[in-house]
Amino acid sequence: MEFVYLALIWAVASFINSLSGMGAGMLAVPCMLLFMNVHLIVPLSCLLGTILSLGLFIQYRKEFQLKNIIPALIGSIPGVFIGTYILTVVSSHVIEIMMAVFLISYVVWNFLQKQEQNEEKDTITLVGVICGFFAGFLGATTSFLGPPVGIFVLYAGWRKQKALAAMGGAFVLINMVTCMSQYFAGLYTKELLGYWLAGAPACILGMCLAAPIVKYISQSLFRKIVLITIGSAGLISLSRVISYYF
Repeated sequence: MEFVYLALIWAVASFINSLSGMGAGMLAVPCMLLFMNVHLIVPLSCLLGTILSLGLFIQYRKEFQLKNIIPALIGSIPGVFIGTYILTVVSSHVIEIMMAVFLISYVVWNFLQKQEQNEEKDTITLVGVICGFFAGFLGATTSFLGPPVGIFVLYAGWRKQKALAAMGGAFVLINMVTCMSQYFAGLYTKELLGYWLAGAPACILGMCLAAPIVKYISQSLFRKIVLITIGSAGLISLSRVISYYF
């Protein structure tokens, strides 16, 4: 039954991820914690997340431009190293509560703003580096690297297809590096392969189900979906901290 539950979880997570460009891990990880060992969940989520990111990238490859995500990639490098170090000296729950407050505040602030027509911004380098840094930092400390990248594409004002292409490309590169490091650390086992074989087809199914729906989502609705996904990451982080202490 574990494989059935896993497939259902990742089919739904993949569907949501295909609509917003992120969020699969945020939904799937808490659900998998109910019946799986955390040491299997982390590398499995990375492997399945790579499939989803690759799917997004392939679907919107014509819109992808490497120069759009270079600032975020550059910023993510020191973020990963600093995050890894901080994790050794500071409780991950402290980091999660800080992240939760920031993400929830960001979403509330955005929804309180007057909705105006978003235009693509010319100067995104600094914001890209900052968001990339926090993507690497939070990815290394909490495994939630998606929200900062989501904030980046919202700030840039890219249209839906361009934003999804950018997120897909960025996550593919970051996840591939992470998967390689996990492989050389000996985290990939036969047991993990079994779970992957159950989750991979479910991810593909979720993407296929979402594909005909995405084109009917307006730019305004896409922005709201991304904001809701970012806010959900904050709420999930907050709930994990509360459940740990209480």
